[in-house]
Amino acid sequence: MTIKRWTDIVIGSLLGVAALPVILVLALGSALTFRTWPFFVQERIGRGGRPFRFLKLRTLPKDTPTTADKYALADSTRIPAYGRFLRHTHLDELPQLLLVPLGWMSLVGPRPEMPNVLADYPPDFAAARSCVRPGCTGLWQVSTSSTKLIYEVPEYDRLYLRHGGLRLDAWILYRTARTLLPGTRYIELADVPRWALNGHRQRSVPADNRVARADRSAEAYE
Repeated sequence: MTIKRWTDIVIGSLLGVAALPVILVLALGSALTFRTWPFFVQERIGRGGRPFRFLKLRTLPKDTPTTADKYALADSTRIPAYGRFLRHTHLDELPQLLLVPLGWMSLVGPRPEMPNVLADYPPDFAAARSCVRPGCTGLWQVSTSSTKLIYEVPEYDRLYLRHGGLRLDAWILYRTARTLLPGTRYIELADVPRWALNGHRQRSVPADNRVARADRSAEAYE
């Protein structure tokens, strides 16, 4: 078992236990708001291409299509104020902490995708992402590009897959905590500090033009 996995088990368990009372209170709010089961369960693809049950607090009406992307939701769905609050603060993501000790997710890693969305990814990119456990947070989630779909800005995941390690994980967790503070600026690739990047490439991940530019940014730190 790797150090990263032990870290996930220990810290993930502590965070999960600490978050459980908050999750239950927020779930009660979702149940009262939407008059239905307060947890949203969806199939996502994890490490090795294995599907797993992804868990969030409900922020949308029960009849919302489960395969709708964020653009479609923004255009076609009226989100209640309570749902907007959960989504804006990312508190709807808290139940994912419970999946970390179970091994389905990591604290840090690429965002897990729906099967129908993953099918449209470039094969090399999809294969590279499946080499690691998906994360509760990651570079894309704390970036200025998090309003875009993941395959539109693959350079964040590719940089993590190339240079990821415990130092980068620690920095991403720090940046994730910072996003809870008012006025915190989200990051660009150039904001990733030199000390957080591993000096070697862990996996072979083919690069497109944007990723090549991301690599040059990373190499400037090495």
